[in-house]
Amino acid sequence: MAVAIVIPMNVNNIQKVEAETTKEAVVYGNLIYHDFEASTYGWGPRGDKEEVVTQSTEEAYSGLHSLKISNRTKTWHGATCDVTKELTLGETYVFGIYLKYKGSSYSSTQKFSLQFQYNDGVNDQYKTIKTSTVNKDQWTLIQGEYTVPTDAANAKVYVETAYTSSPTNQDFLEFYIDDFTATPATLPQIQKDIPSLKDVFSSYFFVGGAATSSEIAPAPAKELVTKHYNRLTPGNELKPDSVLDYAATIAYMEANGGNQVNPQVNLRAAKTLLEYARDNNIPVRGHTLVWHSQTPDWFFKVNYSTDSNAAWVSKEVMLQRLENYIKNVMQLISSTYPTVKFYAWDVVNEAVDPNTSTGMRNPGSNNVTSGNSPWMQTIGEEYIQKAFEYARKYAPTGCKLFYNDYNEYEDRKSTFIFNILKGLKDKGLVDGMGMQSHWVMDYPSISMFETAVRKYNTLGLELQLTELDIKQPDNSTSALAAQADRYKLLINKVISLKKEGMNITGVIFWGVTDKTSWLGGYPLLFDGNYQAKPAYYSIINGITPTPSTTPTVTPKPTITPIITPTVTPKPTITPTVTPTVTPKPTITPTVTPTVTPKPTITPTPTPTTVPVEGAKPVVAVTTKNNGNTISQQYTINALGGTIDLSKVSIEFTADGIINQEHNIWVDNAALQLTIEPWYTPLNGYVSGQLTNQKLVISISKSTMLSEGTGKLVVDLRFAKKDWTDFGTISNEVLKVYYNGVKVQ
Repeated sequence: MAVAIVIPMNVNNIQKVEAETTKEAVVYGNLIYHDFEASTYGWGPRGDKEEVVTQSTEEAYSGLHSLKISNRTKTWHGATCDVTKELTLGETYVFGIYLKYKGSSYSSTQKFSLQFQYNDGVNDQYKTIKTSTVNKDQWTLIQGEYTVPTDAANAKVYVETAYTSSPTNQDFLEFYIDDFTATPATLPQIQKDIPSLKDVFSSYFFVGGAATSSEIAPAPAKELVTKHYNRLTPGNELKPDSVLDYAATIAYMEANGGNQVNPQVNLRAAKTLLEYARDNNIPVRGHTLVWHSQTPDWFFKVNYSTDSNAAWVSKEVMLQRLENYIKNVMQLISSTYPTVKFYAWDVVNEAVDPNTSTGMRNPGSNNVTSGNSPWMQTIGEEYIQKAFEYARKYAPTGCKLFYNDYNEYEDRKSTFIFNILKGLKDKGLVDGMGMQSHWVMDYPSISMFETAVRKYNTLGLELQLTELDIKQPDNSTSALAAQADRYKLLINKVISLKKEGMNITGVIFWGVTDKTSWLGGYPLLFDGNYQAKPAYYSIINGITPTPSTTPTVTPKPTITPIITPTVTPKPTITPTVTPTVTPKPTITPTVTPTVTPKPTITPTPTPTTVPVEGAKPVVAVTTKNNGNTISQQYTINALGGTIDLSKVSIEFTADGIINQEHNIWVDNAALQLTIEPWYTPLNGYVSGQLTNQKLVISISKSTMLSEGTGKLVVDLRFAKKDWTDFGTISNEVLKVYYNGVKVQ
């Protein structure tokens, strides 16, 4: 243990830490626990010299000390701690911290954020773990789940008040923090004994999945994608705003005599996904090169200016930028990931607006007026053909080029799309049509889908459902059954059309699980715990799986169209499905089922069978409101030696739990150990009682748990006796007692 050397300075009668050598953080395996009793554990101010972070006995959630943060002059001022050495890269953690503020001049509530900061090799990245509303004079737990990126360096956690463009004194309030924890999350296992989708449908088409880097970061997500899909689409990471590198572009321009036509790119955002694809030999779909959305305006402005009033570049300059941008992307991927097979690129995405007379989007900035196209502003309709020309010139051998769009089954819009495809096909520039297929429960009809497939198929192009999901905000049994029926109707129709000769070659599901879907709700085949839903079972029913092999992607010859239909456009007023904008999701805590433990490769401590004086439990909880039930998962670790679990008592309270009778079920309780016997069930020995708005959990069997040997995981649910829905659950408070003494 290092000795803390503190040189205090008085700033408005507050003791300021000028320099400090901190005590090492208390770590159990990958567990981090800072109670601030012995030191600040390396926590310090984010702001300038005036901000103060110091130990305080004025307030404490547990023990005698907390950290006090004061003299803040910016909303981002707060407390921060470098956790690089304690965290395991690629692991999913539940981060939690207790927070309190007081003061008669402040209003009754204030939003705070728990954040994660790291460097990706070039830039610092800032990710929100959880934002919560804190009530004045009450300790509030801010807790969320986050997977540490595999390439994270200089990793830090920090706490700040929520950003506002017009801060007041309220936003600069002083506050206290206590009992920070970072607990490895107990993640569910995927179902390994169910048929793989890629095998089930291998006789008809490939089955792919889309994912963002954060979606695929948890281990179960990687396992699920590997099991079920043989194609991968990065959800956001290859879009223009992810690959265009502003700083490098400006540097190149300045170093090359003001060169205006060679925008620079990087692949940092796609690193996790492309390395995963490389390591698992999964071909990738590039999504997307040219799009009016998620493309920065500076790309189209003179001198790459970020000034909203800057002039647009000429058509000649923008065409050169377009070619060099596509060339630079293709060459960088080829040189950085030479073994990753790009089987397709969505070259142009969502160019059509059926509400205009020409079918093209209006010119202008999409960042100013949603739906406008800077490509139409700078180049005009010719940008589509030019994008395909450049993509054909620089794409790797065997890579198919697609046009991709939504509401592609609507009569008027499909006619505009058909005409674009025909012009490109006649020039040998396009290989396929991407039918996004973002569906809702009552639209489109199966006949609309079939009509569109038959229309596009006359062009001799490949057809792929590129972004399939079916929006379903309800997760009741009947709602999920209805969704399963709709998925079944669609997939059955796809197979029927395929058997008839339609050139449908792939179906791609847009997202990994419901939990991380851009739509929210329950639109996919797998739920938030990576478990198959009724929709999954409905589409595989009656189809015999064929074991898959490593896919080989080869180019197909261009087919000259034989039928050129004449389709008279008919304006149709139909609901519009939201286009493909995959949001970067906010990570929120969810309860996950207990999984069969895997031994952790860490130094194995020698357990004892007798409780050690001074040892105590450390407890983390995640809570999920399911409407008429609340589900929770408690994780209990030992700190400082060996504890007797029968002496542990846990109390949980929260606003939203009313004073009435409840049913409680302990679904599972087990020791997950890193030493033999690896797994010890305690079902029947863990119970809960909910009275006077307080849930109390106790363990009846005397069971020893030593620091560093594992954890106890308890999954429970409770519901009102009348089964009415719960309102918002907030201001969660967790208290832990050991042998009658409050320790957390």
